[in-house]
Amino acid sequence: MPADHFLLIIILDDLDRLSAVLDSLYAVGVPGVTIMNSLGGRKAQSWLEDFGLGGISRWFQSDEVAQRTLLCALPAKQVEAAIAAAEQAIGGFGRQNSGILFTIPLGRTLGLKKRTLPEQGVSTPHASTADRTFSAYPVSKALELMDFKPVTVRANASLEDVAEALLQSPSTHVAAVISRTDHLLGLVTLRALADQIFLGIMPELFVQETRDLEQAVALSKMTQVRSAADIMIETVAVRTDDPISKAFQLMHQHDLSGLPVVNDSNQVLGFLSLLELLALELEMGQ
Repeated sequence: MPADHFLLIIILDDLDRLSAVLDSLYAVGVPGVTIMNSLGGRKAQSWLEDFGLGGISRWFQSDEVAQRTLLCALPAKQVEAAIAAAEQAIGGFGRQNSGILFTIPLGRTLGLKKRTLPEQGVSTPHASTADRTFSAYPVSKALELMDFKPVTVRANASLEDVAEALLQSPSTHVAAVISRTDHLLGLVTLRALADQIFLGIMPELFVQETRDLEQAVALSKMTQVRSAADIMIETVAVRTDDPISKAFQLMHQHDLSGLPVVNDSNQVLGFLSLLELLALELEMGQ
């Protein structure tokens, strides 16, 4: 019996194409993509053996810090369109150092389609006119008032270079990692950067917090970090025509103290600071 759903897996070597691949997948209706730095050798082998595909686990083990693994479950009818979109965005998987793509048929799948209707009986707090005005305030206007310069670094920038860039702009606690074509690839938070740098200075603090094998593996991976690409998190950004409410929602959801503003080509234009958003809200509420 043909499978109704498939797991699409892309092991991406060319990180400069990450943004383009994601945009292309979303454009053809892929519901969502999970991005992982790597699965790690043992986990990858166990995971793939469960599918009867242990022989390809070597692909997950080479150059781990220089790869991204993209996973998405999608209906069978979307598979060919998703493959074609990814193939075009990457410039052909036959190209040297591009990556690989394959699919795995799935059995039962739950949760791919979510209800979008609001829950009945859930009341929302009363919002004043000023609150509603601030919520709908466009990001472009906030940028004009804040005039924050974004901190941008290349994917291959060293941790010291990232720290130096952030020190030049003390109010910006999030660095935007960009490709050679200035497209946003991901974010490096001050907390993640500090953890990595202080690991080299005071390793005993991190070792004493290790309680189980999973934490030990995570600590081992931290010692292999060399560049911004190794510690960046997924792309989180807003556009100039988005409302302030979306910016705050994303900061809250991803526990960020700020986030970049991008244009339609996913190039960084500016930066929104959570602290400055708070100051703006207090000023408008007076």
